[in-house]
Amino acid sequence: MSVHNHLDVQYHQQDTDYYCGAACAQMVLAQIGAGLLDQDSLYADNHSHSIAEGGWYTAPDGLTWTLNDRDPGTHYFVDFALTSEDLISRKLCWTIEHYDVAPVALVFGSAHWIVIRGYEASAAPTSSADNSYSIIAFDVNNPWPPTPAPAPPPPHKAGDACGSGGDRGVADEHISYSTWQSDYMTGVSGGYWGGKFVGVCDPEPPPIGAGIRRRVRRRLSGEKLITPQTAARNAVTGLKAYNVAKRKNWQKALVDTTPANPLLVQRLDYPDRFYYIVPMGKTAKRTPILVSVDARYGDYREAVCLPAQNRSHLVARMDRKQLVAKVSDKKFDLEEPLGRLLFRPEAFCLYPTLVWKPCRESLSPFWPFHMFTIGDYRVYVRIDGAIFTKLHDDQRGI
Repeated sequence: MSVHNHLDVQYHQQDTDYYCGAACAQMVLAQIGAGLLDQDSLYADNHSHSIAEGGWYTAPDGLTWTLNDRDPGTHYFVDFALTSEDLISRKLCWTIEHYDVAPVALVFGSAHWIVIRGYEASAAPTSSADNSYSIIAFDVNNPWPPTPAPAPPPPHKAGDACGSGGDRGVADEHISYSTWQSDYMTGVSGGYWGGKFVGVCDPEPPPIGAGIRRRVRRRLSGEKLITPQTAARNAVTGLKAYNVAKRKNWQKALVDTTPANPLLVQRLDYPDRFYYIVPMGKTAKRTPILVSVDARYGDYREAVCLPAQNRSHLVARMDRKQLVAKVSDKKFDLEEPLGRLLFRPEAFCLYPTLVWKPCRESLSPFWPFHMFTIGDYRVYVRIDGAIFTKLHDDQRGI
């Protein structure tokens, strides 16, 4: 029998597309009794105290300084840069179990901060050095997407629209441990924290060595992509296998739902990696749950749950005709000094699948892009209709 430890951490979005560290600090500080602090002020502290290495929006040392400075006197935080994903993941579990506070993890290399508000494991850790248990999954608060302008918040408040779906983010996100390992906690690629796996946690020392891994079922060969029908079946099976379907909020949201047409997405930053997004819908316009399934191996990857009455940003997805009409005969700004690109309807290619990689334009795999090719250039239409000519994947702490 597994254990599931989940903290009550109210979800809030980041107020700009680079305020992830500020939003995470806001959520954690609110959880420990510091109140719901302003993200502009939190970001200013994060950024100005990110001094170990330049080029960060929010670096590990800056976020740690802010959490300790604004702490109401009940907790102390340390930024850990450890040598393996296993060690930092166990450190995150122990912080939740022992410290009763949500740690913050640096994911997608060095791109993004998210709050870890829960874990599921074969057993609860008994000390900071305990490595005798296997991790099954994490529950997270991903502050992306940014709050829409000009609608509030900010200022944030209890019961605001954050987490209600669409451009207001998702307050209930479940990530399998295998996906956490392969896609999220991938380590910093270079610089001061290069080769390390980073989290802001309680001050107790981490385990010394790697621990027990969960046994993984036999996978498919991966030679061919699974069919959309198989992806839909595996989405339902995965929710049950991870006991997510038994959770109160998920149970309510799943009532009368059936899998709708899965969307195939290709990762742009890895060779030959694909996944499906399977909408679990009540009606054609109401999709409270989205499930991600590996398109090569059929594994459950992760899922998000919206309040039962809310829609999903995937509901408004466009067909080919609508996509072409949205961009045809329009000019788009390219990166300086390249000028502007005219999208001619006679000269383009639309990629057959959706695409995604962690970037400033999307820091959630549930927000992929349609991709047009026009000569040497690309135009990306995000699932919500936003248009970009470049995906910025080289920015840190956004």
